[in-house]
Amino acid sequence: MMHFGECLVDGVPVEVTRRRARRISIRVKDDGTVAVTVPKWGATLREAEAFLRSKWQWVMEHRAAVLARPRQDATPPSADELAALRSLLAELTSQWAARLSEDGVTWTMRAMKTLWGSCHIVRRRITYNTELARVPREQVEYVVVHELTHLKVASHGPKFYRLMDARLPGWQHLRRRLNKREFAPIPPAVPSAPPPPAPSAADVPRRVVQCEFDF
Repeated sequence: MMHFGECLVDGVPVEVTRRRARRISIRVKDDGTVAVTVPKWGATLREAEAFLRSKWQWVMEHRAAVLARPRQDATPPSADELAALRSLLAELTSQWAARLSEDGVTWTMRAMKTLWGSCHIVRRRITYNTELARVPREQVEYVVVHELTHLKVASHGPKFYRLMDARLPGWQHLRRRLNKREFAPIPPAVPSAPPPPAPSAADVPRRVVQCEFDF
């Protein structure tokens, strides 16, 4: 059963919104999410779901074509990037699990095509997309809080969004920027320049009689 907000239809992420519009519309976003717009007047959610299902074959074909497009960054994260992500996820997951009193949470990382993360509620296990290695910290934190919140509420409904509002104010902005990839790529680490050679005794002026050290 489709509902407003984020939901799954036959395992496909669907984002349903109601706004001023002439007709029900369907759009496949660059990340594979199917966006359904329902007019404020003259259409019901049931009618929107029926319309979506009547166009489902087109949606699946178009979505497959979108996901098959070469990504802006087609190379997988490097070993160093994955190590940094693993460290960050360990820190954030531990901090937020403790803050939200969620015990026994485990997590892993793997490459995922359409989701930034997923949560197995029964096993209390979170899977994070390895592409988060190229995402700013604040947006990684949003994904962590999002998945941990699913341990309380499985679906994306009003109760889930109220919890997100209380736990991470401004999460909608982070989600929007994340899904649209509206962030500068994290630059690779630049090797530091080697330190200058130590001066020889002959180079040190004899008039220097004291030094100050900061610790």
